[in-house]
Amino acid sequence: MLSVLLVVAGCSSPSPRAVPAEPGWSRSPSGLSMPTESPQDWDLLFTDDFDRDEVGGDWGVYSGSPGGDPYSHWDPDQVRVADGLLTLHGSQDDDEQWVTGGVSNWPVSQTYGKWEVRFRADPSDEVTFHFLLWPKSDQWPPEIDFLEDFGGDRTEVSSFLHYRESDGDRNRKQWQLSGTDFSQWHTAGVEWMPGSVKFLVDGEVWAETTEQQAGIVPDEPMWLGLQAQSGGCQRKIDYGYPDCPIVGVPDTADVQIDWVAVYAPASLP
Repeated sequence: MLSVLLVVAGCSSPSPRAVPAEPGWSRSPSGLSMPTESPQDWDLLFTDDFDRDEVGGDWGVYSGSPGGDPYSHWDPDQVRVADGLLTLHGSQDDDEQWVTGGVSNWPVSQTYGKWEVRFRADPSDEVTFHFLLWPKSDQWPPEIDFLEDFGGDRTEVSSFLHYRESDGDRNRKQWQLSGTDFSQWHTAGVEWMPGSVKFLVDGEVWAETTEQQAGIVPDEPMWLGLQAQSGGCQRKIDYGYPDCPIVGVPDTADVQIDWVAVYAPASLP
C-alpha cells in the first residue's frame, strides 16, 4: 500500500539522543505530555516533542515521489517545526500539483520495539497520512504500516503488514479500524516483538498478528517514517471504494505531530 521515499534530504547520522529526566516541553499542544519514563517491559530509547524551530538532526526530510504512488510529491518546504509541533503540510504548488511533507527517523533503527506518535490530521479527500516502520536495509518488503488512511473525515484507518512469501512472492495482511476521529488528538502505536505485531490507539491494542501469522513478522532493523501524501481520492477509486469524495478538498491540510516516543524491549522472549 505504501512505499518509501526516492530521496531523503538533509540527513545526518547522530546516535539516539538521551531522554531527559524532566520534560523538555512543559506545555503539550495535544493535551497529553510526552513520556519521560520507561513503562513496564520497555526501555525508553528516544523522544522528541519538537520544542524548537527546526527539524533537527534526528530526522531526514523527504524529497521526490514515493515509489508506487503516482499521485504524490514530497517537498522539504512542506515540513515545519514550530510551537511544539511537527507539521506535515499539504497544499498545491504554482503548477497546481499537490505537494506534501514527510520525515524519517532513520538514525533510530532497531530490531523489535515500540513506537508511539501523538498526532491529529485535518479532514481532506486529497491529503493522506501514513505512519510506518521501514527496513534499514531499504530492501522492501518488509514494511509495517501501523496507521494510515486514504483521506476523508479521518474516521477510517488501516494497518498493513507487508512481507515476502517463502516462494519469493510479495504479500500483505490488512486490518481496518472505523469510528475513531483522527482529526482530533490521538496516539498511534505499534509493539513489534519476535513473531508478534500489535497495533495500538491511545494505548489500547485494536489489532494484532495471530499465531498462524507469526512467520510473516519482520526480524531485521527498521526505522520510523511519518508521511503525508496526496491523491487520496484517486487511490480510493483505484482500490474500488465507492464513496469518494467524502468531505471535499480544502486548499490546505495538515498532519500535526505533538511528540514521538521510541522504546526498546527490556528483554526478548
